Order: sequence, then C-alpha cells, then structure tokens
Amino acid sequence: MLRHQRLNPMTARVRGAFTLIELLVVIAIIAILIALLVPAVQKVREAAARTQCINHLKQIGIAAHMNHDAQKALPSGGWGWLWVGVPSRGTGPDQPGGWLYNILPYVEKGVLRDLGAGQTGGTFDSSMLQLLATQVAIFNCPSRRHGGPWPNSFNYTYLVAEANGTTRTVLPTLLARTDYGANAGSQDRDEFDGGPNPLSAGDAWAGPPTTTFNGVVFAKSKINFQQITRGTSNTYLIGEKYMNPADYYTGSDLGDNEAMYVGMDNDVNRCSFAQPMRDKVGFGDVKRWGSAHSGSFNMLYCDGTVRTVDYGIDLALHQAAGRRMEP
Repeated sequence: MLRHQRLNPMTARVRGAFTLIELLVVIAIIAILIALLVPAVQKVREAAARTQCINHLKQIGIAAHMNHDAQKALPSGGWGWLWVGVPSRGTGPDQPGGWLYNILPYVEKGVLRDLGAGQTGGTFDSSMLQLLATQVAIFNCPSRRHGGPWPNSFNYTYLVAEANGTTRTVLPTLLARTDYGANAGSQDRDEFDGGPNPLSAGDAWAGPPTTTFNGVVFAKSKINFQQITRGTSNTYLIGEKYMNPADYYTGSDLGDNEAMYVGMDNDVNRCSFAQPMRDKVGFGDVKRWGSAHSGSFNMLYCDGTVRTVDYGIDLALHQAAGRRMEP
C-alpha cells in the first residue's frame, strides 16, 4: 500500500516572487515587441486605407464614364463657388453645381441628388442645407479623414434655385467635404470666379474663355473623350488634393473651406502646375495635388484606370498629364 510522503518543512523548496531584475527584463521584452508590432500594424492599416482610396477613385471613374455615356461628355465643373447644385437641372453646362453633384446619380446617391426637387421656400432651403451637410464615403480618403460634416468656418452663403428659376440664398452651419479634385489643367489656376447671378444670367453666360483652362473639368465645361487628344490613358481626370493636416477637421484650409457640391473652385478642382506633395503641417496650398499617403498619391486617369503618382514625378510630365491636348 502506497503511502503519501510527508514533506519536511525544513527541506521543502518554495518558489519566491519575481525579482526586480526579472520584472525589468520582462517589461523590456514586452516594450521591444510593441515597438516592433506597432509600425507593422500601422503599415498594414495604411495599405488597407490606400487600397480603399483607390477603390473610391475607381467608383468615381465609373460614375464619370457613365455620365459620359449618358451626356456625351464628362461631368461639368459647374459655374463657380457661389453656387451649389440645382436639382431641377441636368449635369451639363446648365448645371451651376460642380462635378461631385453631377455624378451623385451614378454613385447610387440619386436620392441625395434629388433633394429639393419640386419644393419651394423654406422647405426647399431645408433640403439644400441637408444636402450640403451630407457626407458621402467614397468622396474621401480614409488615410486622411471622413467627410465630416465640418463647420462652415467662414460663414459662406450659397446660391440655390427652385424649379421655377427663383434664386435663393442659404447659410449652412455644417458642410460635407471631399478629398478629391477634378483636373482643371496645367495652368497656374484652378478656379475662375463665383459665377453669374441670378440663374438667368448663368444661362446667358458662355463660360470662361476657351484658353483659360486646358484640363477636362472646369467652369461650364463639356469635354468629351474625342477632345482629349493627348489620349485618355495619359490625362488626369480626378485625384487627391493637397491639404494642411492642421485643418483636416476645422474647415479652415483655404482649399477645403467650401461645400463639396459647389461649382468650379479650388476645393473641388486642382491643377498640375506645381509639384505634388505629401500633406505637411503648417503648409497651405490650394492648387496642387497631394495626399496623406507616403511616397505617392492616387490619381484617376480619363481612361478609368487609377495609378499611384510619385511626389517626385518629373514636373514636365506632371504638367503634361494635366493637359487634354498638346500645347
């Protein structure tokens, strides 16, 4: 019969607590593992965000091509920064709202595009304010932010118009923003003016002189693929716009302080005159392309492809890609 042996308390060995040195070693190992892991996680997260940004631009490209199929032209750039979309009008040069407003039906946001249709007075104004504050996920790069809405920091008012042509003014409190701009050209300019007022004056306006913008989306534009003589695979259509990171969420960046449904403006248009660059705290620029990504930004070309463009691209090549035709 087996018997349990009794331990001699004088000879039993009892394991004590960790020593201070052992604890410090464990903490050091954990810190090293975290230091190795965090950058890897950040890289994976940024890679996923960049891929999502590319997919957003691909969807925007499909929408622009659908607009071309339906209207025989790329979405028009609208009239100017005083105007936002008019629901009773189409997507061509007679539409005061900009290219983002024009492609809403082609990104499954037809309900948003139709806000205000058939309405008048205060009810119409309320619908327009709802439109201006509504975020659309694919119009933003997840590496930078979502689209708000963010404050109307400069208290801008906007012109809107009822179906009968009555022009009204609204003052939004909040505005949705976009991280993408349409290609206005290679010239050192990406906006024209606020646009004519009232609606009847805009209808009579022919738009800026044909030599002002050599891109594909600008004030009262109606550019089709046949007019892009440099080739649709060589010409920018829509890409990521540069921003000062200090103002991602303030609405105060001068290239991000307007509603995203305005007509031609540097908030929704960019040009390839200057070198693209990564977003840099404290540096503001309302014309160049850029993004929150390291090394390169994403650009949708007129043929519907999305490619990464290095910030160090040869400036002559960058400027050429902004032109729809040779100089």
